[in-house]
Amino acid sequence: MADFSSIAQAFAGHYFRSFDDYAARDGLASLYRPESMLTWEGNQIQGAQNILDQLKKPELKVVKHQVTSVDSQPGANNGVVVLVTGSLAIDNAFDKPLQFTQAFTLAPIPGQPGGFFIYNQIFRLVLG
Repeated sequence: MADFSSIAQAFAGHYFRSFDDYAARDGLASLYRPESMLTWEGNQIQGAQNILDQLKKPELKVVKHQVTSVDSQPGANNGVVVLVTGSLAIDNAFDKPLQFTQAFTLAPIPGQPGGFFIYNQIFRLVLG
């Protein structure tokens, strides 16, 4: 198995850089497949286009993440489990950061050695 920690770090860097650049956010679609599922603040969404529609909502146009930690473990069937924590600012409100946690299950892409897609994703703001 490939180095799951390196895969998780590279994935998280790519994901959050792409998310934070609204013009590049459409590129996240390539990380999802029809069976992918996102739970966003308790709402379940399935499929690449539906997930991208959630990520591209107007109220999320200007978001900047500050990742604090990326933890990972090897997952079933050569997948990778990733847990990310950090803070985010919406509409450049850096004086009012929101804490978040996000979990991902990355699954190998069939027929594409070394390739992964997001099988599961859970996003929650951490309200204190």
